[in-house]
Amino acid sequence: MKPHHKQFISNNVLLQLGFLAIIIFLFILMAKSMMILLPGFLGAICLFVLLLTPYRWLVEKKNWNKIASIILLMLSSAIVIIGPLYLLIQTLTKKIMVLLDDKQGIQGNIDKAIENLQTKFNIDLFNDNNIGKMTELGIKLLESVLNASVNSSMQLAVAYFLLYFMLLNHQKLEKGFYDYVPLKKTNLKRMNTDLKELVISNAVGVPLTAFLQAVVAYIGYIVFGVEDSFVYFILTIFAAMLPVLGAAIIYIPLVVILLAKGDTGNAFGLLAYSLIIVGLADNFIRFLLQKKMADVHPLVTILGVIVGINLFGFIGIIFGPILFSLFLWLIKLYKYEFVNPNPE
Repeated sequence: MKPHHKQFISNNVLLQLGFLAIIIFLFILMAKSMMILLPGFLGAICLFVLLLTPYRWLVEKKNWNKIASIILLMLSSAIVIIGPLYLLIQTLTKKIMVLLDDKQGIQGNIDKAIENLQTKFNIDLFNDNNIGKMTELGIKLLESVLNASVNSSMQLAVAYFLLYFMLLNHQKLEKGFYDYVPLKKTNLKRMNTDLKELVISNAVGVPLTAFLQAVVAYIGYIVFGVEDSFVYFILTIFAAMLPVLGAAIIYIPLVVILLAKGDTGNAFGLLAYSLIIVGLADNFIRFLLQKKMADVHPLVTILGVIVGINLFGFIGIIFGPILFSLFLWLIKLYKYEFVNPNPE
């Protein structure tokens, strides 16, 4: 009878497994603690992708000082990002102050609007039940805006802090990317290109589309006699970044307001203009931008926004689609690396 030989795991394998277990444990521990900073990290990556080319141009072509170039680019991008938010806050603040100074006139307009809706259209929006719901919704919306403002400020600070060192050490960062990521060089180059297109499409394409669509809507607001049309233009920019409803979040209530005032002609005119012209403009703008940027499927945008808002709040409108697109892209990269390594 032959002696039974036991099989043992080699010490080298055990040592590797032990190291991997410690690395994974520490990574999970740090990731869990720093999850709150994830939007700032994503923001830093987006800004790095967008600003690396102009930074190289300033330093290599124009022989600018590295730190001066970084500061200039950071200030310029901050103006582009913070400017619209500041304009929104200032516009709404002025509007609220004007409303508070004319409480009696506002009350009279509300009573007249309620009467018009009830008598002409048999619409009773302002019963006790609806007023209670609208008040509750308004309080929640105000709290969300305030929390989003504080959170966005913190995330922007984190993003620019990381961006400074990423741009300053971009050569080491790129070398480390190619040296330490355990993938084929061809896939890493594909990853670099795809990531740039993905960021530009979401971080630039979405806000640019929303702005151009809001310009078209703003023309309609002026033509059909909407008061304080510039305020609603600013609001439309942010609303148009939301999928499905988009700009309708702003122009539908405006139609109701015009109806409440008894301005039926302008109300139906604005509704027709918004549904036809603004809707077509949205599709046309997206069609033109897709020739210059990566084509992101609308379903990816919708699901990305849902995921992003749940994870990051309002700022998730931008980062959600990026995160969702990155998930799908990693699946594609897995196929290139392991399933079909020679697609050509």
